[in-house]
Amino acid sequence: MKFYLMTDLEGVAGVYQWESRDDTSLENHERRVRQRRWLAEEVNAAVDGLCAGGATDILVNDGHGAGYTIDLEVADPRARYIHGRERPFWLNHLDASCHATGMIGGHAKAGTPGACLYHTMSTAIRDWSFNGLSVGEIGLQALIAGHFGVPFILCTGDLYACREMEALVPGCVTVPVKAGMSRLSACTVAPARARDMVRRGAERAFDSIGKVAPLKLETPVVFREVREKPTFDQENPPAFSRVLDERTREIEGDDIIDVMHKIYPRYQRDRPEPDWDWQAL
Repeated sequence: MKFYLMTDLEGVAGVYQWESRDDTSLENHERRVRQRRWLAEEVNAAVDGLCAGGATDILVNDGHGAGYTIDLEVADPRARYIHGRERPFWLNHLDASCHATGMIGGHAKAGTPGACLYHTMSTAIRDWSFNGLSVGEIGLQALIAGHFGVPFILCTGDLYACREMEALVPGCVTVPVKAGMSRLSACTVAPARARDMVRRGAERAFDSIGKVAPLKLETPVVFREVREKPTFDQENPPAFSRVLDERTREIEGDDIIDVMHKIYPRYQRDRPEPDWDWQAL
């Protein structure tokens, strides 16, 4: 049984402020080291629970913006890890070969009142929607998985992110390890307790396979992006885009994969496959 585990940082127990990769102070360095370890330990707990539930192949995506946030020195060797930047696609190797997918360290979508560190891809974005369905990053993961017939069955992180996914994917298992009080504050359980909660939730999630339906969109897919500040020029629109006003654009695609390639043209759809078998790792 193959499980695809996406990760983020903002929903990890103990994290309550934005990661600053430009701050070279000792205090910030120590904070980042601590947070990378906390994330790795929550991932390890999930891997342990998934293996207990029946997973035999676990692929972990180090999905936070830096692309190297999981501390691999302490990572569970039963999983493989995608990391680094300039990837061919946001969710590399999430495809029909996966039996299920989930998220560790999830945060709520842009504009969620009370949620800790809420955003969708960046703080510049007010809302993303696909065929009128407003989603954040976790919902987008579920939609991409659904394109391949893969169900989204596990979400851990901020309480608001968990509520978001419960509404979007009824039946998925959620594990809130903290509850946002504002964008820069939260009430959290201790990391040790969070790991226990994540482990038990991940094991329980496997019972959802076959019961939780993949989240799918009708085709074609129309994507709408609303920015916080004036960004778009109708006379000089971004590639593939139809500008509705200075804050809003739309992109239409054959399916959500086509749309993602149009949102991020740097993702090269026709990039040749590597000349090695990644599954052999």
